[in-house]
Amino acid sequence: MISVLDVLTPTIIFTICSIATVPLIAFIRKKTNSHQGFFTLVWISTVFAAAAISIVRLGTEYYGQSQQSFLNVSLTDGNLLSVSSAFLVDSVSVYMSTVYLIVGFVSCIYGVLYVKVNERLSERYYALMLMTIGSVTAASFSGDLLTLFIFWEISAASSCFLIVYRKTRDSLEASIKFLIMVVIASGFVVYGLSIVYGLVGSLNFWAVREALMVLENKQLLVVAFAFIATGYGIETAIVPFHMWLPDAYTAAPSSSSALLSAVVDQASYYVILRILIYILTPPLILDWPYALAIFSAITMTIGNLFALAQTNVKRLISYVCIADIGYNLVAITSVTPLGIMGNLYFFLVGGMTTALSFMLVGIFKKAGLKTLEDFSGAGRRLPAASIALTIAMLSFSGMPPLAGFMAKYMVFTAAIESKIAWLAVVGVLNTVLQTAYFLRLIHYMYAKTPKKPMGKKVPRKLLAPPYLLVAAIIILGVYPALVLGLIYPAAQQMGSLTV
Repeated sequence: MISVLDVLTPTIIFTICSIATVPLIAFIRKKTNSHQGFFTLVWISTVFAAAAISIVRLGTEYYGQSQQSFLNVSLTDGNLLSVSSAFLVDSVSVYMSTVYLIVGFVSCIYGVLYVKVNERLSERYYALMLMTIGSVTAASFSGDLLTLFIFWEISAASSCFLIVYRKTRDSLEASIKFLIMVVIASGFVVYGLSIVYGLVGSLNFWAVREALMVLENKQLLVVAFAFIATGYGIETAIVPFHMWLPDAYTAAPSSSSALLSAVVDQASYYVILRILIYILTPPLILDWPYALAIFSAITMTIGNLFALAQTNVKRLISYVCIADIGYNLVAITSVTPLGIMGNLYFFLVGGMTTALSFMLVGIFKKAGLKTLEDFSGAGRRLPAASIALTIAMLSFSGMPPLAGFMAKYMVFTAAIESKIAWLAVVGVLNTVLQTAYFLRLIHYMYAKTPKKPMGKKVPRKLLAPPYLLVAAIIILGVYPALVLGLIYPAAQQMGSLTV
């Protein structure tokens, strides 16, 4: 029998170890003059290994049951059940926690290599990375709206400090902007939750879903979920609430941008997926798929148009993240098992590709290359990093046989099957636009002569985490069944709610 402790064990491990990281790294820095990075990598790897064991144990116990249904686990029973924190164990939550673990591990390894141990406050930086992954893991298992909100806000707070780590003028400005947007978003969500609780007497996913089916006067609940959707839309950076993201990801250290785009971004889409599919499906009281389709088209179009106008490569990748939000919303809009399957696959592929891109941009930045003009001739000066960045861009563009092709194929096919073919057409046109500005960057790297001398030499060890992701993108492109086999039960489970 799965207990609350089983569900929270990965988060407990990340939380305790994040607290222990501060004195431990300070001790390593004080007692050793060499191999500081090695000992830190061993510590981070040990933390993730312990968390992986707990998630594997939880998944094994869940799939070992005779029937893989939605399993609700609550802190209390009886009369207090409606106000108790609840956790939901199903194929989707187990899959998402695995995605966070894998992509988060690679991002944290890069973070340790990028932010050196002897830097001031580096121990707090590593601790915040672990805290962020632990909080989004707990959010993926949340079974009620309040528990989801609490753990999501913890991840948002950690993200703010990861952005401001370097304490530059740009990072301070970006973190303040991000913090203001988070506070505004939290206000919307809390107000919506208060209305829901006042009407239903519970914030449990299933209790609210059932209330929507039986309540005669549903208008106030529609208003409540409009506030909730707006709040999470701001934090997800859906257009027109996207203005904070390019500034935050551009000003943050590249290791922070990689972690946030790979883990926190994907978690934000997952939050939207949970609320819309678990509670507001079938769309009996609110035609949210049509509204979401419009936001999806606008988001991917604005993201790609602004990316086309950028000369700073890191800011360009930040706008690509916004375009990816639009592609994710296409899958959710379809409200079909295929769409959900494509969405879950896109979570993994999109997270790996954005993390890979920011890691490589960080490597180029260490060499003094920031703008398109700076990237002139980069293919000859930094061949290994340039090849990896080219693979990332081709995967973004949906070029076969890379993983991005299958992700976009599933998303657009789901839109066509759901009779919103116009959205698939908009997505394909945006993919063509995306390919255009990526080809421009590739042209600068390989067809132009260098315009400026390179800065300091980049350590080769920084290439290890990016090439792990490159290998994964190629393998999943050739053998997508490796992941689709794991996603299929999750899609079938969530698909049963859409009938």
